[in-house]
Amino acid sequence: MSSLSDLTPGMIGFGPIRGSAGLLVSAGQLLLGEGFRVGDLDIRHVFVVVRGGEGPAWPQVVEAEPGGAQLRSIADGRLLVDVDNRWTDQYAYVRLPEDYPGQATDAAAIARAMIGTPYSFASYAALAAWRMGMKTPRLEAWINRRKGTSPILANRPSHVGSAGLPREAICSVLADQAWSLTGKKIMEGVAHQCVTPGALAGRLLAMDGAHWMWPGRG
Repeated sequence: MSSLSDLTPGMIGFGPIRGSAGLLVSAGQLLLGEGFRVGDLDIRHVFVVVRGGEGPAWPQVVEAEPGGAQLRSIADGRLLVDVDNRWTDQYAYVRLPEDYPGQATDAAAIARAMIGTPYSFASYAALAAWRMGMKTPRLEAWINRRKGTSPILANRPSHVGSAGLPREAICSVLADQAWSLTGKKIMEGVAHQCVTPGALAGRLLAMDGAHWMWPGRG
């Protein structure tokens, strides 16, 4: 049985929608025709572990919010102020294989750099239009809008390129970009930032070397 102490920076978490963003996310995913189930696990939300479970402090994750991505602490069932219980059978966590030592730590640092990055219903509308076949250069350019590079990106491998951080990022885009900006190719045949939670989960289920942890499932 895995435990909360097994969480490490860079892991990608999946679970239900929580908090004030629930209505916007539900509407956006309905527009996308989005949703992904693994047994009774209903995958609607994605986040990135940025501090692991070892040591006295609780693990932390970065997750997208309409008003700007947030840093949150997570726990294992104890009722604590400002700490979410995300170690239940409603969640799953994935450790990705690294292409170079320290890549997962780099992905966690990039996720932290995206704290404050917002998204809007227009983000979902654009992704829905893309999925329905409106794959125009103009739409792709809008979805893939970037802002200035963060100092954290200076340590990327030379082959990765110089793309900046996203201007908007729904939850799955934030997680995918945290790794993509380190040079990790997760999604295949998908335009930059055209990534939905279900598509990301499906890809990681098929990825060689990806290790899934299922809290409360033995």
